[in-house]
Amino acid sequence: MIKKIRYYAGLVLLSLMLFSCKEDFLEITPTDQLSSESIFADQAGADVFLNDIYSHLPDEEGGGNNPAAYYVYDPFENYGDNSVSGYHWSMSWVLGTTKSYGPATYNPGLYNHDYPAMPFMYDHTYQNIRKCNLFIQQVKEDSVNFTKDWRTKRLAEARFLRAFYYHFAWMAYGGLPIVTEVLNRQTQGDSIFVPRSTFEETYQFMDNELAAAAKDLPNIQGGGRATKGAALALKGWIELFAHKYSAAAVTNKEIMDLGTYSLFPDYNAQFMEANNNNNESIFAYQHIPNIRPNKRSEYYGPKGNYGGWGQMQPTQGLIDDYVMKNGLPITDPASGYDPDHPYDNRELRFEESIIHDGSVFAGDTFSMVDGSSFAYNPGAENNTGYFRRKGIDPNLKGNFAQDGSTYNFFRYAEVLLSFAEAKIELNQIGQEVISAIDKVRVRGGLPTLMDTYHRTLSQDEMRTVVRRERRVELAFENQRYWDLIRWRTAMTVLNQPAYGVKIAQNNGVSTYTKVIAHTRQFLDKNYLFPLYQQWIDTNPKIKAQNGGPDGWVNGQNPDY
Repeated sequence: MIKKIRYYAGLVLLSLMLFSCKEDFLEITPTDQLSSESIFADQAGADVFLNDIYSHLPDEEGGGNNPAAYYVYDPFENYGDNSVSGYHWSMSWVLGTTKSYGPATYNPGLYNHDYPAMPFMYDHTYQNIRKCNLFIQQVKEDSVNFTKDWRTKRLAEARFLRAFYYHFAWMAYGGLPIVTEVLNRQTQGDSIFVPRSTFEETYQFMDNELAAAAKDLPNIQGGGRATKGAALALKGWIELFAHKYSAAAVTNKEIMDLGTYSLFPDYNAQFMEANNNNNESIFAYQHIPNIRPNKRSEYYGPKGNYGGWGQMQPTQGLIDDYVMKNGLPITDPASGYDPDHPYDNRELRFEESIIHDGSVFAGDTFSMVDGSSFAYNPGAENNTGYFRRKGIDPNLKGNFAQDGSTYNFFRYAEVLLSFAEAKIELNQIGQEVISAIDKVRVRGGLPTLMDTYHRTLSQDEMRTVVRRERRVELAFENQRYWDLIRWRTAMTVLNQPAYGVKIAQNNGVSTYTKVIAHTRQFLDKNYLFPLYQQWIDTNPKIKAQNGGPDGWVNGQNPDY
């Protein structure tokens, strides 16, 4: 069996080499099809091919170990307002300052060397969509080689994966060409070119695909494979992103009613390797120590003796959104917040997520006071006076290749918050909504909303609560930017500076001054990214598209 698997793996590698040409990423060559005859001769070979599609998922913590080569030392989290890059030359830093990129900026620019960790790269996306289409086509054509149950489940997995790849590009670019068949220019000629569907049409395609996939996928805690919960979680997310609040509420409630998932009791411990694929994890990228390790602790862990790169430095804005132990925000006069002791009596998730002045981590006490190694100092690329703690394993100090922790695409806490948000936007705020938020808060060591505020909150107040909960609960999970985009608040939030803290000490008394870490600019057109012009130029059907509900100009997103 081992020899057989290696044989199929070799065929897949050959196929991938043939798939890798970026200049013609819509085309499938006859050589690919010949190799597929052997790959799809039985279930073992077909599984190797499908597993390869899984391996290319946009793992934003895997570095170059992911074949998709997302270089995560400049993570997509740094495009929002939760963190900034440690390197001033990085794309998130440069483009965040100028937003001068356009459809022709490939090198240097937005798509320079496929970096930073951009999960939506158009050519990457369609390479993987093409593989999904090939898998679906070959399994149907060679159906006699597979059992019915295997066929049903694997086809549903492939449809889920195809929608997964689509959804990142859809969030970034808007409407996309919907391609569901294997394309071959040698036999089909120019008919391989497909125009962009609208934002709404692309959403509807994904939503329908995920509904169909969910029916055929098992209701199990699946970890790294597609399950009913994974399909529904993606479906509920794109519904929320598209402001389909009624649908999003129904879909996320369906996940809650599956009875398959619950909150892991320890907020930070859930991200450690010992708790991979726990009861909260719905769908996650699987890492393997020494072979395909997670880069989280190495790239985002603190500098100094621990040996991390400090590449996801928390902003003061995020720090200020962590509430006090009594559940109240620091802006509330009753919260007990003391600006002269800003880290005292903060909520549990703050201490589990942030390394601040006085924090003890991996045997070291961190000082961010002026003159210390980690104080705010842009010249030393210490930009905020904070480091990330959440998900950073103190036991990996100096041995980062051993990190086998998973990277969660979806976990149950997000489902609860998405359900609550959808119902709040519908102004259907009952006890079920309050309970969903309370579960997340209580797991984080906070009192319930009623025990915090002692009254029923208005719709606007509940909206503020759930958005703060999303920011804090999902911090550093590469979610914040997309939330700002869908809330249409990026124009406000990302046109404000990112702040850090400067700490001076005199006679043992510390003073904390908010300082600008990074100035940013966000233009209205930046709610969508531009398609690289070469991608448009290769497809005359796209280039001919103008106007319509999405306002395209020669196939390009508006104002680029």
